[in-house]
Parts: sequence; C-alpha cells; structure tokens
Amino acid sequence: MSNNLIEVKNLKKTFGGLTAVDIENLTFNENELTSIIGPNGAGKTTFFDLISGFQNSDNGDIYLNDKDISNFQPYKIARMGMVRTFQLTKVFDRMTVLENLLFSGSEISNESLFKSIIKSKSQKNYEEHLRDKARDIMDELNILHMEDSYARELSGGQKKLLELARSIINEPEILLLDEPLAGVNPKLAEDILSLIKKLSNKGITILMVEHNIEAVMKISDRIVVLAEGSLIADGNPNDIRTDTNVIEAYLGKDND
Repeated sequence: MSNNLIEVKNLKKTFGGLTAVDIENLTFNENELTSIIGPNGAGKTTFFDLISGFQNSDNGDIYLNDKDISNFQPYKIARMGMVRTFQLTKVFDRMTVLENLLFSGSEISNESLFKSIIKSKSQKNYEEHLRDKARDIMDELNILHMEDSYARELSGGQKKLLELARSIINEPEILLLDEPLAGVNPKLAEDILSLIKKLSNKGITILMVEHNIEAVMKISDRIVVLAEGSLIADGNPNDIRTDTNVIEAYLGKDND
C-alpha cells in the first residue's frame, strides 16, 4: 500500500488532434494544499474532470486511497470522499441557501411514503442536526444572513461561497476547487483564500486550479504546473517562481 492519497499513471485525454492531458505519473499526499496552474489550454480543468469522474480518460489509471477509480461515476467518487467545485458555479437557483445545503448534506434513503410523512424521532433529530450543521457552515462562510434567500438572488461571489459550503457539508477528505476566485472582488477573494486555508488546516486535502498567481504563491504548500496537457514543474512556491520552464510557458522563449 502506498502513502499517496491520489495517484495517476499514464493519464491521457485527447479531443480530436488536441492532447488535453498527457501525464505519466503524478501523486498527491494527505494534508497538502496544492495549486495546479498553467497557461490557458494547459489541461487543468480537464485534469480535474478526469480524476473526479466528469470525463472518461482515453488511457491511464487513477487511484484514490489505493483503489482504482478510473472511469468511476462522479457520485461514487464523491461518496468516497473527493468532491469538487466548478468554474461556473452549480447551485440550485430555485432553492434557498439553506435548502441548497440541506439537499447536499442529506443522506439518500429509499423510505416508504408512510415513513416520509410520519417521521420517527431519530429522523427528526437527524434533520435538526443537519440544519444546525448547515447554519454553522453558513456562519463560518459569512452567508448565514442569506439562509432564506433564493440562490438565484445571490451575486457571483456569494454563489461561490454557497458552492463551497455545499461541497464541505459532508466533510470530504479531498476538495477540488476549480478557480474559486474567478469573478469575485478583491475583498471577497481574500476572504475565500482565508477560508480555504482554514479548511486545509482542519485536515482537508485541497487541490486548487487558479489563475491568480499571487494568491497561489501566498496560500499553496505545493504547486503543480501544466502546459499543453503535460507536467512541466512540481515544487514549492519559491522553486516554481524561478523555474525557467514555468517562465517560458507563461512568457514564451526569448526567440519566440
């Protein structure tokens, strides 16, 4: 058994003649906050899609806690403790903020119609516990005052917070954040960064795709750099900052 939380081997995904992801070997460890960066079209979101089950790979293997999850459905991967957010937030617009969290945090059970109408004491206690838990999370993310607001009424930044709240209500082991700062104002971006760091300090392993390089350098334990679908650098922020391959990927070579 390895010590790697996530491991990919010979992972490849192409779209027509374009290679979106081509990674020979990459691993992620527990309790690390890792940022995945690279120029536009580097394959970052496709990589997230592959390891979270939202796309099938053309080739390769993906392991979560030493279990092969290659081509698993997203819901199965989520139940194993790895959940994700998206570049474009995915919330239930016709539900309130509280209802969004209750739905995301509820356990699926095939109860009879009678049991769904006449709730047992244990069911009532569970629902009350879930409601309290949802409110605690909303309070921590500064959206408790909006619990009765419909999600469609929220700003883009507030929807980012709601999606983050939905992703952590079931206490995942691994959290994949796809551009959590995109489209938010600088003050809210700082607040979101602080929340992400707090989640990391609580023991959640975080992988984050983000274009805000300043934020990435500030918060990350480790940075993985992709270019044209391939891994070109992997190290701590200080190493990445001066890596010539990274500089060339973003700025081009002298003779370009």
